[in-house]
Amino acid sequence: MCYVGEEKTNCCGAETPMSAHSEKRIFTYQTRVTLTPDQERALADYAALFCRVERTLHADLQSGKPAELLKSEYLLRFAITARQFNAAKIQLQGKVKAIRELLPLQIEDLKTKIKKAKKTIAKLVKRVPGSEIVHLKKRRLAGLECRLKQREADRKSCRVRLCFGSRKLFHAQFDLQANGLRSHEEWLARWREKRSNQFFVLGSKDETGGCQGCVATQAEDGSYTLRLRLPNAAGDKHLLIRGVRLEYGQEQWVDSLGCGRAISYRFLRDKKSWRLFVSTEVVPAKRITKKQRGAIGIDINPDQLALAELDRSGNYIGGGAIPSVTYGKTRNQANAIVSGPYSALLK
Repeated sequence: MCYVGEEKTNCCGAETPMSAHSEKRIFTYQTRVTLTPDQERALADYAALFCRVERTLHADLQSGKPAELLKSEYLLRFAITARQFNAAKIQLQGKVKAIRELLPLQIEDLKTKIKKAKKTIAKLVKRVPGSEIVHLKKRRLAGLECRLKQREADRKSCRVRLCFGSRKLFHAQFDLQANGLRSHEEWLARWREKRSNQFFVLGSKDETGGCQGCVATQAEDGSYTLRLRLPNAAGDKHLLIRGVRLEYGQEQWVDSLGCGRAISYRFLRDKKSWRLFVSTEVVPAKRITKKQRGAIGIDINPDQLALAELDRSGNYIGGGAIPSVTYGKTRNQANAIVSGPYSALLK
């Protein structure tokens, strides 16, 4: 579960400044969905098309073409809906924005590393001139300076270097054995799978269920069925995904559905199966605490939780310590270790 702190990203994709008095946040909850083989293939085809649209759009935008003129072309070229194009554009804009915001930090970090490397080389030249370690340090310095020039040029030209599929996996093809790959064909299959493993469904508060591209309806057993709008290129118009439940955030999801808030969905395929991410605006519960009744303080330590109850004047009333060594434990074991004694102490 996460939220945006300095800026608020609404489910329509627009980013607005977070005012000091705003109490609304965007929370994202996740779960795994149970699919049939046919459903998995349908999601895989959707993800492959969506990611292809995103990569093509990035190339066109970098060449100077405006997104407004590309929209009508893409709807016909890739047989997608206007909302699916908007989702791909917004996801791409988020990635581009993150890279541009990170670029100044990368430049400053490279400058720091270069300064440190020059000092190290100066010391080594005096101690062991002409040695191999001096040569290696100079090679590393040259690499850092080259990267710095590249980053500064990118900032000046507003160029965005975005590798779909990750640079790490891209460079793995040049050393297959060290990366656990038997052949270039195996790398290529993994590369294509990595570049086409997710898609984003954009929501809006004025649409049915907060998202016309993925409408959630409650079933008799309390779970939810998702009616996913497939691209026009697919044979079927909709795909039904049944039995969807959120282990955490179910109440917030149901509340957003009832209140007509925007809800966006992201489908991501990992090594195990498909994961569903539900993002919606959540209004925090009204604060009902009163300072006149005192306070409860909790101190989190590596091996224990310390709890103390204070009266309204700040005087210690009672409390205790809860052993909570969770190193090496599973999530359920850690929850049992912490929640059991904590509940008993509160009683």
